[in-house]
Amino acid sequence: MSQPFGSNHDANNPFSPPQDMQNEASQRPTSKPTMATVFGILNLVFGAMSLLGQGFGLIMILFLREKFEEISKQPIPMPSPWQWTGTGIQMLLTFWLIYSGIRVFSGTMSGRSAFLAYCVGSLLIRPFIVAINLFAQHEQIQQQMAAGGAQIPPAAVIGIIVGAGFFALVLAEIYEVAGFFVMRSKSVMQQFQAWDDVVNSQRSNQTFNFN
Repeated sequence: MSQPFGSNHDANNPFSPPQDMQNEASQRPTSKPTMATVFGILNLVFGAMSLLGQGFGLIMILFLREKFEEISKQPIPMPSPWQWTGTGIQMLLTFWLIYSGIRVFSGTMSGRSAFLAYCVGSLLIRPFIVAINLFAQHEQIQQQMAAGGAQIPPAAVIGIIVGAGFFALVLAEIYEVAGFFVMRSKSVMQQFQAWDDVVNSQRSNQTFNFN
Protein backbone atom coordinates (compact mmCIF):
# COMPACT_ATOMS: atom_id res chain seq x y z
CA MET A 1 0.00 0.00 0.00
CA SER A 2 1.33 3.40 -0.90
CA GLN A 3 1.95 5.94 1.84
CA PRO A 4 1.79 9.74 1.73
CA PHE A 5 4.88 11.39 0.34
CA GLY A 6 7.38 12.07 3.10
CA SER A 7 5.33 10.34 5.81
CA ASN A 8 8.11 7.92 6.79
CA HIS A 9 11.75 8.65 7.25
CA ASP A 10 14.04 7.27 4.57
CA ALA A 11 17.76 7.91 4.84
CA ASN A 12 18.04 7.81 1.04
CA ASN A 13 15.15 10.22 0.50
CA PRO A 14 16.25 13.89 0.86
CA PHE A 15 12.58 14.99 1.18
CA SER A 16 11.84 12.70 4.12
CA PRO A 17 11.70 14.52 7.50
CA PRO A 18 14.31 13.49 10.09
CA GLN A 19 13.29 10.78 12.54
CA ASP A 20 13.72 13.08 15.59
CA MET A 21 11.28 15.59 14.05
CA GLN A 22 8.73 12.83 13.54
CA ASN A 23 9.11 11.67 17.14
CA GLU A 24 8.77 15.24 18.44
CA ALA A 25 5.60 15.80 16.43
CA SER A 26 4.07 12.55 17.67
CA GLN A 27 4.78 13.50 21.29
CA ARG A 28 3.16 16.93 21.11
CA PRO A 29 -0.02 17.35 23.18
CA THR A 30 -3.33 17.44 21.35
CA SER A 31 -5.03 19.84 23.76
CA LYS A 32 -4.04 22.73 26.00
CA PRO A 33 -3.21 22.11 29.69
CA THR A 34 -6.11 21.40 32.02
CA MET A 35 -4.88 24.03 34.49
CA ALA A 36 -5.15 26.67 31.77
CA THR A 37 -8.86 25.96 31.43
CA VAL A 38 -9.40 25.66 35.19
CA PHE A 39 -7.72 28.93 36.16
CA GLY A 40 -9.01 30.73 33.09
CA ILE A 41 -12.62 29.92 34.00
CA LEU A 42 -12.09 30.62 37.72
CA ASN A 43 -10.52 34.00 37.00
CA LEU A 44 -13.43 35.02 34.81
CA VAL A 45 -16.02 33.78 37.31
CA PHE A 46 -14.37 35.47 40.31
CA GLY A 47 -13.82 38.62 38.27
CA ALA A 48 -17.47 38.76 37.21
CA MET A 49 -18.63 38.18 40.80
CA SER A 50 -16.34 40.94 42.05
CA LEU A 51 -17.58 43.39 39.42
CA LEU A 52 -21.20 42.60 40.26
CA GLY A 53 -20.57 43.06 43.97
CA GLN A 54 -18.71 46.32 43.53
CA GLY A 55 -21.28 47.57 41.04
CA PHE A 56 -24.14 46.81 43.42
CA GLY A 57 -22.29 48.56 46.25
CA LEU A 58 -21.79 51.69 44.15
CA ILE A 59 -25.43 51.72 43.05
CA MET A 60 -26.57 51.32 46.63
CA ILE A 61 -24.40 54.17 47.91
CA LEU A 62 -25.00 56.58 45.06
CA PHE A 63 -28.68 55.99 44.29
CA LEU A 64 -30.33 53.89 47.01
CA ARG A 65 -28.66 55.15 50.20
CA GLU A 66 -31.68 57.11 51.43
CA LYS A 67 -34.01 54.17 50.79
CA PHE A 68 -31.76 51.82 52.79
CA GLU A 69 -31.59 54.37 55.59
CA GLU A 70 -35.40 54.35 55.77
CA ILE A 71 -35.47 50.56 55.89
CA SER A 72 -32.65 50.11 58.43
CA LYS A 73 -33.60 53.18 60.51
CA GLN A 74 -29.88 53.97 60.71
CA PRO A 75 -27.78 56.57 58.88
CA ILE A 76 -25.53 55.29 56.12
CA PRO A 77 -22.67 57.77 55.66
CA MET A 78 -21.18 58.48 52.27
CA PRO A 79 -17.83 56.76 51.58
CA SER A 80 -14.77 58.65 52.70
CA PRO A 81 -11.91 59.48 50.30
CA TRP A 82 -10.06 56.48 51.73
CA GLN A 83 -12.94 54.19 50.81
CA TRP A 84 -13.11 55.57 47.27
CA THR A 85 -9.37 54.98 46.96
CA GLY A 86 -9.71 51.39 48.13
CA THR A 87 -12.63 50.82 45.77
CA GLY A 88 -10.67 52.21 42.83
CA ILE A 89 -7.68 49.97 43.52
CA GLN A 90 -9.98 46.97 43.96
CA MET A 91 -11.62 47.67 40.60
CA LEU A 92 -8.23 47.81 38.87
CA LEU A 93 -7.24 44.54 40.55
CA THR A 94 -10.49 42.95 39.36
CA PHE A 95 -9.85 44.00 35.76
CA TRP A 96 -6.33 42.58 36.08
CA LEU A 97 -7.84 39.31 37.33
CA ILE A 98 -10.12 39.10 34.29
CA TYR A 99 -7.30 40.00 31.89
CA SER A 100 -5.00 37.34 33.34
CA GLY A 101 -7.84 34.81 33.09
CA ILE A 102 -8.23 35.53 29.38
CA ARG A 103 -4.48 35.23 28.88
CA VAL A 104 -3.95 32.03 30.87
CA PHE A 105 -6.90 30.40 29.09
CA SER A 106 -4.76 30.23 25.94
CA GLY A 107 -2.44 27.72 27.62
CA THR A 108 0.71 29.42 26.34
CA MET A 109 3.77 30.37 28.36
CA SER A 110 2.93 34.06 28.00
CA GLY A 111 -0.53 33.34 29.43
CA ARG A 112 1.06 31.48 32.33
CA SER A 113 3.38 34.42 32.96
CA ALA A 114 0.42 36.83 32.93
CA PHE A 115 -1.39 34.76 35.55
CA LEU A 116 1.72 34.47 37.74
CA ALA A 117 2.19 38.24 37.50
CA TYR A 118 -1.39 38.74 38.71
CA CYS A 119 -0.88 36.32 41.62
CA VAL A 120 2.25 38.15 42.81
CA GLY A 121 0.71 41.57 42.21
CA SER A 122 -2.44 40.67 44.11
CA LEU A 123 -0.47 39.26 47.04
CA LEU A 124 1.41 42.56 47.30
CA ILE A 125 -1.46 44.97 46.63
CA ARG A 126 -4.38 43.40 48.46
CA PRO A 127 -2.99 44.02 51.99
CA PHE A 128 -2.96 47.75 51.19
CA ILE A 129 -6.61 47.56 50.08
CA VAL A 130 -7.56 45.82 53.31
CA ALA A 131 -5.61 48.38 55.38
CA ILE A 132 -7.33 51.27 53.58
CA ASN A 133 -10.74 49.72 54.13
CA LEU A 134 -10.00 49.07 57.80
CA PHE A 135 -8.97 52.67 58.35
CA ALA A 136 -12.10 53.94 56.57
CA GLN A 137 -14.42 51.50 58.34
CA HIS A 138 -13.09 52.50 61.75
CA GLU A 139 -14.38 56.03 61.24
CA GLN A 140 -17.63 54.82 59.73
CA ILE A 141 -18.37 52.39 62.57
CA GLN A 142 -17.70 55.06 65.17
CA GLN A 143 -20.10 57.43 63.41
CA GLN A 144 -22.82 54.79 63.19
CA MET A 145 -22.40 53.83 66.83
CA ALA A 146 -22.57 57.44 67.94
CA ALA A 147 -25.67 58.06 65.83
CA GLY A 148 -27.36 54.96 67.23
CA GLY A 149 -26.47 55.77 70.82
CA ALA A 150 -24.41 52.61 71.30
CA GLN A 151 -21.17 52.78 73.20
CA ILE A 152 -18.41 50.31 72.40
CA PRO A 153 -14.87 50.67 73.75
CA PRO A 154 -12.44 51.81 71.02
CA ALA A 155 -10.23 48.77 71.67
CA ALA A 156 -13.18 46.47 70.96
CA VAL A 157 -13.98 48.30 67.72
CA ILE A 158 -10.36 48.02 66.61
CA GLY A 159 -10.27 44.33 67.53
CA ILE A 160 -13.42 43.58 65.53
CA ILE A 161 -12.20 45.48 62.48
CA VAL A 162 -8.70 43.96 62.53
CA GLY A 163 -10.08 40.45 63.00
CA ALA A 164 -12.54 40.86 60.12
CA GLY A 165 -9.85 42.41 57.94
CA PHE A 166 -7.37 39.60 58.61
CA PHE A 167 -10.02 36.97 57.83
CA ALA A 168 -10.95 38.76 54.58
CA LEU A 169 -7.27 39.05 53.61
CA VAL A 170 -6.51 35.36 54.20
CA LEU A 171 -9.66 34.27 52.39
CA ALA A 172 -8.89 36.48 49.40
CA GLU A 173 -5.23 35.47 49.14
CA ILE A 174 -5.80 31.70 49.27
CA TYR A 175 -6.68 31.58 45.58
CA GLU A 176 -3.62 33.57 44.50
CA VAL A 177 -1.27 31.48 46.67
CA ALA A 178 -2.72 28.22 45.32
CA GLY A 179 -2.57 29.46 41.74
CA PHE A 180 1.03 30.62 42.14
CA PHE A 181 2.33 27.28 43.45
CA VAL A 182 0.32 25.21 40.96
CA MET A 183 1.64 27.22 38.02
CA ARG A 184 5.17 27.05 39.39
CA SER A 185 5.11 23.26 39.64
CA LYS A 186 7.41 21.49 37.19
CA SER A 187 4.76 19.26 35.61
CA VAL A 188 2.35 22.11 34.92
CA MET A 189 5.14 24.28 33.52
CA GLN A 190 6.16 21.45 31.15
CA GLN A 191 2.55 21.11 29.97
CA PHE A 192 2.37 24.83 29.22
CA GLN A 193 5.72 24.72 27.44
CA ALA A 194 4.65 21.75 25.31
CA TRP A 195 1.40 23.43 24.30
CA ASP A 196 3.23 26.70 23.67
CA ASP A 197 5.46 24.85 21.18
CA VAL A 198 2.35 23.51 19.42
CA VAL A 199 0.79 26.98 19.18
CA ASN A 200 4.01 28.54 17.90
CA SER A 201 4.39 25.74 15.35
CA GLN A 202 0.85 26.30 14.09
CA ARG A 203 1.48 30.03 13.81
CA SER A 204 4.68 29.39 11.86
CA ASN A 205 2.89 27.05 9.46
CA GLN A 206 0.11 29.58 8.90
CA THR A 207 2.66 32.34 8.30
CA PHE A 208 4.43 30.35 5.58
CA ASN A 209 1.18 28.86 4.23
CA PHE A 210 2.19 25.30 5.08
CA ASN A 211 -1.36 24.36 6.16
